[in-house]
Amino acid sequence: MREPAKTLREKGADSFHAALAAVLTSALDDALATGDHARAVNIINRGFAEGTPQVGCDLLCRAISVVGAARTWTVQLAPPTAVRQRSAP
Repeated sequence: MREPAKTLREKGADSFHAALAAVLTSALDDALATGDHARAVNIINRGFAEGTPQVGCDLLCRAISVVGAARTWTVQLAPPTAVRQRSAP
């Protein structure tokens, strides 16, 4: 069965998240190479907050594979955004 075609908005979001993932991955690699774990955690948090859950998970897995599972990684997950609705006048 064929998937429905993506809308322009969906294509744009995919492109944005791919670019964001590339930039954050590069920054994470740099932070891990220099041993700057505080910066690495900040970058991982940005992956979750500004990207997608998958981007955040990919960054976290990458950090664990480089540093090892023995290090404790604490990330802050952003709460889901709630859309406020105004009551009718």
